[in-house]
Amino acid sequence: MKEKDRKTSPGYVFYGALAALAVVVLLTMAGWRYYIAAIERNQLDDLLNVREYKRHYVIIPEDCASPLWQDIYRSASAAAEEHDAYVELLGDWEAGDYTPLSYMDIAVAAQVDGIIIKPDGTAGMRRAIAKADEAGIPVITVIDDDTSSSRKSFVGFNNYQLGAAYGREILKCVDSSTRKITVLFKRGNLGNELIFQNLKTAVEDGLEEKGFREQQGKMPEIDSLTIEAQSTFDAEEVIRDRIIDLDTRPDILVCMNETDSESAYNAVVDYNLVGSIDIIGYYQSETILDAIEKGNVPVAITPDTEQMGRYSIEALEEYHTMGYTSSYMSVDLNVITRRNVGDYRDTQTEQGGES
Repeated sequence: MKEKDRKTSPGYVFYGALAALAVVVLLTMAGWRYYIAAIERNQLDDLLNVREYKRHYVIIPEDCASPLWQDIYRSASAAAEEHDAYVELLGDWEAGDYTPLSYMDIAVAAQVDGIIIKPDGTAGMRRAIAKADEAGIPVITVIDDDTSSSRKSFVGFNNYQLGAAYGREILKCVDSSTRKITVLFKRGNLGNELIFQNLKTAVEDGLEEKGFREQQGKMPEIDSLTIEAQSTFDAEEVIRDRIIDLDTRPDILVCMNETDSESAYNAVVDYNLVGSIDIIGYYQSETILDAIEKGNVPVAITPDTEQMGRYSIEALEEYHTMGYTSSYMSVDLNVITRRNVGDYRDTQTEQGGES
């Protein structure tokens, strides 16, 4: 048989195809064995042991890297484990075009069993929460509430509670040289006006009781500044401009979120104003704890994120089990000073060891 005829014969084609298939199988097996070995080398064996959970919840944070949101997520995950539920931190704010509304759509499309989110007070967010509710997905709001939405429960603190807590700490910082107090707010935070009014009332009433007006001739000016910047860098510029100008520089600067707290402290340090401006910070970030420990920041107010995460999961579980849940769950507001900052250091060390 000629060479050309032999190569085109049915038997030759069959055995050729069989040999090719054997090569493909061997390559596939070799690739799979390499994949398994690579996983074992990198200690990623858990990827092969997929666990099924009874429920899947998501948290949509303002910022995935924020210590506050990481702590809420850590607490929620621990609480969910007790109920055979899985919590996913849904959001990568470096992705560009994704917004909280985008992640709400993703969560609804994924048919998750519950959503935990901080609302922004917009009509779009209310529609997104209503869409989730119509799909049978309960939504829990944290930190800020939106009573006009279809959320099932709010886990956090009310505006009176927050304003009064800040007012008490401001009173401890006021002395005979205090002339101006400025409160920083972030655009889009719900209840800013009510918080400010409660804070102002608490400070003015407290100073009146102390006879500050009679002793000093007038009360300190208390004003607010809403930062409408779109980035952290822009917010830092706003804060720096306020403290550089002698006409606008406050004696006490009150911060309502962790980003502004760090920006304000860094600005005070950069311009050598430590001791001239008292910062009342928010949350226990590493920077703020360091500042309190050194005596450069007198106090910071922090919500109990352990309670916030745990109560959020309990509200979702209660809703799935009973068909209803409490519309409001209050969490504690804690005060960090130089006297107790070590306790928060210990907590951070323990959590770092667990992660």
